[in-house]
Amino acid sequence: MRFLRWGLITVMLALAALPSYSQTAKKQAAREKTPSILFICEHGAAKSVIAAAYFDKLAQERKLKYRAVFRGTNPDAAIAPVAEKGLAQDGLKTPAGKPQRVTKQDMDAATTIVTLGCALPGKEAVAEKVAEWEGVPSVSENYAVARDDIVKRVQSLVDELAKKEAPAKGKKKAKR
Repeated sequence: MRFLRWGLITVMLALAALPSYSQTAKKQAAREKTPSILFICEHGAAKSVIAAAYFDKLAQERKLKYRAVFRGTNPDAAIAPVAEKGLAQDGLKTPAGKPQRVTKQDMDAATTIVTLGCALPGKEAVAEKVAEWEGVPSVSENYAVARDDIVKRVQSLVDELAKKEAPAKGKKKAKR
């Protein structure tokens, strides 16, 4: 009887420590409501990381509700040191995480998908939301040149998203 009681107490404590289904569902729903821009390069370690870092900075400055995600089609084990060093020198934090292989779930969840000079497996299923940024210079050869090219493209994307949101914000204010 004593062992049964301790076993029951252990199970109850373990269950109490788990997040409730409603908490987990709420967090998932919040993530799904936040529109995301998926940046993909071959290794998920440099170009997509720089694009994500600058996108988040510029989108936040414009008060856009988008967030950036970086992925790779053939990911490296870690973010490229040249990208980390360059972003730090630019005064930006390197996005959290390590390079990960892009998944169907990533592509389905993204509002927009941006490839940076790589072939995207399964592109046909999401072609309407894919932008291909070809000709982005190599980060390892010249960080500043690659960064400038990426930032110019990211700025155009942020401008485009801000224009799309502007009419929606105006409609919300008019309803009040």
